[in-house]
Amino acid sequence: MTEEHPPTDLDEPAQGDAGQGEDVATDQPSDDAPDDRLGQPDHEQTSSTIDDQDDHGPLPDAGADELPLPDIRDSIAEPKPATTLPAAAAAAPLLPTTWPDPIPVSSPAPEPGRFDGLVITPALVILGLLITLAFLMFVAIEPSPRWLLLFAAVVAVLGTDGALRQSWPQSFRSGPDAADSTPHPFLPALLAIAAPMLLEHNARGYMVLPAALLAGLVFTAVIAAQISSVRVTMPVYPLVRLASTGAVYLTAFTLFSLSYVLDVELPASIAAVAVVAAMLGVELLREGQVDPLETLIFAVVTGVILGEARWAMYYIPVGGYLAGLTLLLAFFLVTGLLHSHLTRRLNNIVTLEYAGIAAACVLLVAIAGRAGLG
Repeated sequence: MTEEHPPTDLDEPAQGDAGQGEDVATDQPSDDAPDDRLGQPDHEQTSSTIDDQDDHGPLPDAGADELPLPDIRDSIAEPKPATTLPAAAAAAPLLPTTWPDPIPVSSPAPEPGRFDGLVITPALVILGLLITLAFLMFVAIEPSPRWLLLFAAVVAVLGTDGALRQSWPQSFRSGPDAADSTPHPFLPALLAIAAPMLLEHNARGYMVLPAALLAGLVFTAVIAAQISSVRVTMPVYPLVRLASTGAVYLTAFTLFSLSYVLDVELPASIAAVAVVAAMLGVELLREGQVDPLETLIFAVVTGVILGEARWAMYYIPVGGYLAGLTLLLAFFLVTGLLHSHLTRRLNNIVTLEYAGIAAACVLLVAIAGRAGLG
């Protein structure tokens, strides 16, 4: 027997559709029809009830066994209106059409205070003045003090290293990534010895002092070229490397010739030519080097070949400056081929070019020797 409950305002009306059996009317009432569940028309509902229905959906049925699922419409954020960009901004590309060239690793950015030209520093000026004074003293004092040559060479080595470190402090700082300044002082040291000896044997009278001043100026310019050639990215690099290379060949010619002019004994002459060729070979071969040890090995090979050439020329009837020029041609051929090998540019054409130039110059030397110009 079913227990009857008195009707309440929240119960469904008794005159529901009898044909539907156990179906319960749960449809949401329309906006125009009165709400039978509440027993009052829709326009008499309070504003709070309407707001609750709008915010949370229809009220739950008290007679239902299950609670309605929560309405998730409130948790969905309403879409924001699209932002309209200005015409100029919309037309501009979002990404650049071209990208800048990457900075090479082997070649770093120039340091502050440098300029695209010869690097002139106080250390360079002081070094040039000291070497010029040594040249003047050597040619002015009779007999010429030989110790001045060693003094000038030591000053050239120390001064070049100091000028390099003052001009490029970041490149030659101490540390595992620091550049090595060892190859740079070889040329200044040999030039400080060769220049005054060349003046002593060729300058006479009142031309000695101006020649010594000119030699000091040339030495200073060579050191400036050495310092400026540290950075291969500088616009002046081709010019300063040309100046350094010319100084190398001039120094080699002078010292090779003095091994004949001073009438040095053959063993000492062979050793001197080999050492000079190896030291100057370091200066020529350091351009474009990949491995410093490889450069040093090729420089030693250059010295050995030139020493053997000096030994072979002992049996050739040529001497003086023509003999020095012949050794210079051999030095030019060997260092040219080795440098091309280091820079990966050696091929048959390059080999023929160097060999042809050397052969033509040797032929001219032979003609000059036959003509008695040596």
